[in-house]
Amino acid sequence: MNWKSYVFPGGHPPAALTTGLVVFLTAVFLLSFVFALGDDLSLAPESLFKLQMSRLSLYPLIHLSLPHLLFNVLAIWAPLNLFEETHGTVYTGVFLNLSALFAGILYCLLGKLLYPGVFVAGASGWCFTLFAYYSYKESQVRPRTRLFHTEYSVPTLYTPIALLIAIAVIVPGSSFWGHFFGLCVGYAIGYKESWFHKITPPGWIITKIENSLDGLIRLIPWGIRYYRDTDIDRTKSYEPLLATDTPLPLHNDNSGTVLGTA
Repeated sequence: MNWKSYVFPGGHPPAALTTGLVVFLTAVFLLSFVFALGDDLSLAPESLFKLQMSRLSLYPLIHLSLPHLLFNVLAIWAPLNLFEETHGTVYTGVFLNLSALFAGILYCLLGKLLYPGVFVAGASGWCFTLFAYYSYKESQVRPRTRLFHTEYSVPTLYTPIALLIAIAVIVPGSSFWGHFFGLCVGYAIGYKESWFHKITPPGWIITKIENSLDGLIRLIPWGIRYYRDTDIDRTKSYEPLLATDTPLPLHNDNSGTVLGTA
């Protein structure tokens, strides 16, 4: 994958929410040098039991270092752009909010028993949620994925788990459980997305919100695309990320599409 295809996933302009989120994450990081945002918004297991809702929903916005921020921004850019393009801008915002909440609740429940004093922060949970979501969807049409230019392939469904383990080994200070529960939420949404739709605002409400904010939406700079809910068909079948005529077979027979070339 070249940089152009990464910055413009699918050859389309950057999506509005994704672009805005990257800018906002950067702004929050800079503000954290002035205000103690990390202390105020990082998530601890006790946050759930103290009903600290701001921590439960806003902890992904906090980053503890510049490498932490840069890694998460680079990791989330392409999958979130693709998700926003196929689900709509407002819906994507709801998705981010609910997925952070669900992962945060799971983190707190287990943390009360295993790691009561460990805080978590950062958008990496969102990254793993998106990785798991797309790995599940992709696995339905491509059970195995070729490893770059080698003859080896791995089960598509489990690629985010391999990444989870690799990061835990390479970066031992990272939040394994935060990543793990983000992964669980992504798999769950991918498996039963129709259930997830039932707890999100219906389309007519989103459309009404967009109509009331039409003036502001029109102020979005040229080159950044806002995806209106009326333009989105979430009933469409999943389209694989790597275009191919036939899915990679269950057993390696030296055929298929090389990961990173499509």
